[in-house]
Amino acid sequence: MKVRLFYKMLTVMLAVSLVPIALLGQRLISIGQLGVETAILELHLNMADRIAGELRGYVERVDGRVSLLTDLMGRVDPAARQGLLTSLVETDPGFREIAVLSPGGREVVKILSPLLKDGAELGSRGSDPVFLAASASRRRSVDFHVNQGRAEMVFVYPFQAGMFLRVVTGLDGIAAVKELSMLGETGFPVVVDSSGGPVAYPSGVAPGELEGIRDWPVSRTALGSLSSGSLEYRDGRGRPQIGAYSPLAEPGGAVIVKQSRDEAFSSALFMRKQAIYVILAFVLAALIAAFLLSRQVTGPILELTRAAEKVAGGDFSKAAVIDTRDELKDLGETFNKMVLQLKSYSEMQVERIIREQKNTEAVLYSTEDGIVMVDGEARVQLANRKARSVMGVGGDSIIEGRPLTEIAVNPAVREAVAEALASRKENFVKEIEVAQEHSSRIFRCVSTPIVDPHKAARLGTLVAFYDITLDKELERMKEGFLHSITHDLRNPMGAVKGFVEFLLKEVPGPINEAQRKMLVSIDRASFRLLGMINNILDIAKMEAGKMELRLAPVSVQETAGRVMELLAPLGQRKKIRFVNESSGPAVVSADGPLLERVFTNLIGNSVKFASENGTITVHTEEDAEKVTVYVGDDGDGIPLEYLDKIFEKFEQVKGQKAGGTGLGLTICKHIVTAHLGRIWAESEQGKGSKFFFTIPKGLRPDEKGGVCR
Repeated sequence: MKVRLFYKMLTVMLAVSLVPIALLGQRLISIGQLGVETAILELHLNMADRIAGELRGYVERVDGRVSLLTDLMGRVDPAARQGLLTSLVETDPGFREIAVLSPGGREVVKILSPLLKDGAELGSRGSDPVFLAASASRRRSVDFHVNQGRAEMVFVYPFQAGMFLRVVTGLDGIAAVKELSMLGETGFPVVVDSSGGPVAYPSGVAPGELEGIRDWPVSRTALGSLSSGSLEYRDGRGRPQIGAYSPLAEPGGAVIVKQSRDEAFSSALFMRKQAIYVILAFVLAALIAAFLLSRQVTGPILELTRAAEKVAGGDFSKAAVIDTRDELKDLGETFNKMVLQLKSYSEMQVERIIREQKNTEAVLYSTEDGIVMVDGEARVQLANRKARSVMGVGGDSIIEGRPLTEIAVNPAVREAVAEALASRKENFVKEIEVAQEHSSRIFRCVSTPIVDPHKAARLGTLVAFYDITLDKELERMKEGFLHSITHDLRNPMGAVKGFVEFLLKEVPGPINEAQRKMLVSIDRASFRLLGMINNILDIAKMEAGKMELRLAPVSVQETAGRVMELLAPLGQRKKIRFVNESSGPAVVSADGPLLERVFTNLIGNSVKFASENGTITVHTEEDAEKVTVYVGDDGDGIPLEYLDKIFEKFEQVKGQKAGGTGLGLTICKHIVTAHLGRIWAESEQGKGSKFFFTIPKGLRPDEKGGVCR
């Protein structure tokens, strides 16, 4: 979708001006609001800490008075103890009741404050939770208690001879509790006991405000916390609240200060609104300025655009008229001068372009290779005479702009072209045979991407057809000559070897020691040459697809061991140690003699290249799908550039003089591939080599004489 320059400039200018304003304003608003909210939460937290601190201090004062009382009672006779209790209650108005309890919790002596009129009769406190806690721990126990709407603290102290002293004090004497007051219209502090029930709170708290206080998140958090804190939450009616709390280890419970969030942060919300109004004013001013400036800049540019469109269409008569009295006017005058120069240059280049185009077409149409150029959608842009002939297209047919796969008449060419265009390879190559009117030709189909050298963008694909019929014929003649030579050499070499064996057995007559040595040398040389000839013939048979596999159950581990025993005498001269590693027999369906030949070639190579006193290892492992084997030695290793080449015919590592024809690994590759397996080599210079191959399990003969799974 096309977007006009005016709107782009307007958008950019607004973004450049408004985004910083918005971000800065938002940041300042957030910081200010956070500061106000933090201050309010800090105020609530300080209030909760102050009330909790006075409650803790009051508990310590009571503990001190009672400790002094119990110490005095231990020094006087029983008759004077009641007087001590009475004097404590009368001198401290905070003490409402003191009682001496038996080990079972029954009141033995009870002293009431003169301010109290009821409750002088003795009773039992055996079921009081505070008494039960003190009796179980044999330590002072304390908790809040609400008696007839009055907030109290109940202390129970272990006393002499299993007795207990029960002290009830009111919270009226604690200034912080006595002065509890409302915070605004919805905020207030409240003291809760260990179960979360309210103990003390301001008188102005509306009925129902403390409903469900035990289930408030701030209550549960305060009772489970070890230190002061604050949080935001929703009360039982779903209203957002803020709360600060300070837990009380003794007597248990906590001090909570809560307030409606809207009321607490009303000043922050007011400040936020005022800041938003100021930002909106700046935004409006920036919008007007950006609109006016964008309109002033884009007008001349649009005039230049209209003039440039005329030039692009070949009309050099249109001039840009700009009268802004600034740099844009200079730009318009420069543009008009450029148009005049382009007009002159265009007239000069037309003839040159036509001439170069004709030269290019002449080169392409005179070459003996078929060349086709297609665009990104595989539509033909150019095809020379040879390419038309290969594809079977008449010389008069119009093929430009048509899909390449549709115009190719020959099925082999069409299939090769489709593969070339679908391939992800950088350079695709495939050989095809094309039947022509009087002969059959072989072509190599090659595809190469066409890339813009300046932008590195792919413009299309170049498909070429190279005639390699003569090359294939020469290769066939070479292979035929090599095979015929090897066939002709095998019979005479077999005869030579047979006659040498007769001479060594002294069938014609006795021979001396010197003659025996010469005959042995001849026998070894003939054996080696015969092996080379047999390898060449085997390779020819394998390449022709005439190698037949006779599948039978074969133990890979036993086959490897048998070959190692046969080749052990060869390794004795270098004192080589043979190791056969396997967790089991590793049975596969394979051609036993061919598999034995793979081991013979691989282990034989290892014997040649292993170091003195070295080790040759055959390692076998199997899984549910295949058997994997490697033959490793500790020789000099194979250079990295030869790891793939050594499996090709007559390829050997330069500089190694271990002999051989270079066909052993090629034969191994054919045998393993015929078994649907894979063979490869791994090596590191100076650390030996490992030759791996795999044989799949479950092989069986197929209908074409090969194998399948």
